[in-house]
Amino acid sequence: MSPASACITRMLDDCVMADSVPAIAVPTDSQRADSVAADSTAQPPKKRSFFTRLLRAFDDTDPDYIVPNYYNYTVMAQNTNFFQLYRIKASDAQGTTQTLEMAPEPSFKVGPYFGWRWLFLGYTFDVANRGGTAKSQEMSLSLYSSMIGVDLVYVKNDGLFTIRRARGFADDVARTVEGSKFSGIDSYTASVNVYYVFNHRRFSYPAAYAQSTVQRRSQGSWVLGLCYSHNRMEMDYRRLPPALVTPIDDAGHTPLMDEMKVERTDYHSYTISGGYAYNWVFAPKWLFSISATPAFGLRRSKGERMSSEDLWVSMKRFNFDFIGRVGLVWNNSKYFAGLSAVTHVYDYKKEGYSLSNMVNYVNLYVGFMFDRKSQYRKR
Repeated sequence: MSPASACITRMLDDCVMADSVPAIAVPTDSQRADSVAADSTAQPPKKRSFFTRLLRAFDDTDPDYIVPNYYNYTVMAQNTNFFQLYRIKASDAQGTTQTLEMAPEPSFKVGPYFGWRWLFLGYTFDVANRGGTAKSQEMSLSLYSSMIGVDLVYVKNDGLFTIRRARGFADDVARTVEGSKFSGIDSYTASVNVYYVFNHRRFSYPAAYAQSTVQRRSQGSWVLGLCYSHNRMEMDYRRLPPALVTPIDDAGHTPLMDEMKVERTDYHSYTISGGYAYNWVFAPKWLFSISATPAFGLRRSKGERMSSEDLWVSMKRFNFDFIGRVGLVWNNSKYFAGLSAVTHVYDYKKEGYSLSNMVNYVNLYVGFMFDRKSQYRKR
């Protein structure tokens, strides 16, 4: 065959092969048997327990907005600062108003923390009161998941208070008492707040206050919760500075009006909280968070009896509390540092008298995570 004929023959063969249908491989009987045997030995997927599915639901997030925690363990150093302020305000029949603001000694604590996933333990040392002279006990615990959060607060103080501000008094009296020490207060605060985050798949409280996730894109969410608190304050006004309680006339009147001389305030409150929280990612790895959740509900003072009429008609029993949070965080998913502040306000009012109790925590922290979870390790 000439080269030209061979070339033409190859061209014709190529055309025939291009137009033909590819052959289909048919498995043999032995191959079918092997396939059936393999399918019979395959194990069905294991079904997760209800508890496991519930835990996963708490942290179900959208990866386009929230980066999950890649590690099992966390080590952190934290500085915790505690500030409390009582504001007592009263008015008499003539419309004269007096206000006293008093605060216990603030605490300044530092210490290490160690965390494993949700569990976080640590111990702080009170640097400001190393001599053990403070007569106060305080504890704050906040549990953050994507869906549900819990705040626990306990404060007991029967130590030394400082009069920060006095209003409604003569100028010379106010100048004399401001900055004075006062040891006539025995106070107690206990509260629990449980709340639900509606937009929990795209908004992360843990990213701002627990460092366990990273907010990738700015997002906000409405928050709804239930709160219970018990507040008690006993004040021996006779131990106030002499400029406030020394009689100024023969009738025994003092610069401190009678409406301010309330020796005991003891009440329970049951409230519903609702508000909004927003995480602003203003730069890569940076987050600024702010939230405000006012709470409205009923107050029951010790010794009071509630009737159905009191419960639904009397507005004097309605109570207003408040929880606010602010946080600034830098987090690259392994190392982190930040500053956060949480404020709880408990308010008590009756005709001619009000008492506000403000509990504030400011935290400064730095830490890192290690032991990468198996599902995030490179294979």
